[in-house]
Amino acid sequence: MTDGFEQGAARLASINCTSCGSPLPALAGHRAKSLICNYCGAVMDRHNEYRLLAQYRDMQRPEGPFQIGMSGDLFGIAHTIVGIVGINAVIEGYGYSWTNYQLYSPTHGYSWMTWSDGHLTHSRKTRDLPETGGNFAYKAPLAAAGRVFKMYEEYVARVTYLEGELTWVPELGDATRVIEAIDPPYGYAVALGGTETEFEFSTYLDRAETLAAFGVDDQMPRAGNVHPIQPFIPGTLHTALAKVGKIFAPLAVVIALVVLTMGQGQKITETTIQDPFAGGAVTFPLQNTARLAEIRITANVYNSWSWYDMELTHVDTDETIAEFDGGVEYYAGRDSDGAWTEGSQSTSFRFRPPFAGAYRLNVTAGDPQSARVPLRVEVRENVMVTRYLFLLAGFAMLMWVSLWWRRSVFEGRRWGSDEDDD
Repeated sequence: MTDGFEQGAARLASINCTSCGSPLPALAGHRAKSLICNYCGAVMDRHNEYRLLAQYRDMQRPEGPFQIGMSGDLFGIAHTIVGIVGINAVIEGYGYSWTNYQLYSPTHGYSWMTWSDGHLTHSRKTRDLPETGGNFAYKAPLAAAGRVFKMYEEYVARVTYLEGELTWVPELGDATRVIEAIDPPYGYAVALGGTETEFEFSTYLDRAETLAAFGVDDQMPRAGNVHPIQPFIPGTLHTALAKVGKIFAPLAVVIALVVLTMGQGQKITETTIQDPFAGGAVTFPLQNTARLAEIRITANVYNSWSWYDMELTHVDTDETIAEFDGGVEYYAGRDSDGAWTEGSQSTSFRFRPPFAGAYRLNVTAGDPQSARVPLRVEVRENVMVTRYLFLLAGFAMLMWVSLWWRRSVFEGRRWGSDEDDD
């Protein structure tokens, strides 16, 4: 064994490649069976004096942010990257590739960290066998490891790159049939090789935390899709608003309906002006200055319209309090789609009385083209407006529903459809 060398703060042991003589790090425990040279592609037997077993030249290193020798904590346990394996698979006609990093912990043995399109996961072999057999059925339940997973996909994974120390003697192009099931943020896989079947339990890793743990600057491209076991994690503010909305939306609707029922106010007067073109006036008392008063006008127009000018004055001071102009229009008919109506024969104006006392509303037709029909004027006081409560209820409902919608879109991207069909 050659002299050690330093990488960062750690001193690493090394050996020389028995094919090209290049120094290679020796970091794994005794269960590692092979060492692959990243310079000449030599595959060596660690248990037989590094005897040359095969050689694969000109392998293309797969994309990924890690290097052999990097160390970091996962789940509070120190791990060191000792090997790299590139994988390729064709799934539903599309080619995918990812990079597996062989991890070694002196206390917890071997496991894998996988880089896939900007996502990071951790997996290790498990002895928790599935209750379902090896037949794949899309979205079928698969009970294992104390959880119920959904079968996600089936594919054949092929080895495209080898480097470092591995727990088996690999061959370039090795093929393994894999059945994956998911229960985010966890996954379960059945790997059916040529001579044995292995079972793996996976966990989705926080990208920023994991890269920081291994001392890697996050300069890699961001994830472009939803990973099969990526959890849906909404923002803290959105989650809080959704929780409040879920509680407050129905409450606001109930309050609004109560106010709508009880907030009609008291009728003060109701008068009909027979000929608005000649003008007319309505006098009425208002006592409550803390709440709104409402003036509602109704004209029995049909396939026509009317427009009115109104002036509200305080009788005692003869002061003009407000001026209104507005109208009503109503149309009806029948077409190929059936009967239809448009507009309304009524409209209303609300104001807060500045003084208690008598008020006079002067009304005249505001347009000579207006329909010549009598105008009914109704005045109420102590009116409460409900539209703000309904708007608030709508906003609360939107916050609640928007979180559900975001989750549905997220799940649709996970399963490759516009929406989760569960």
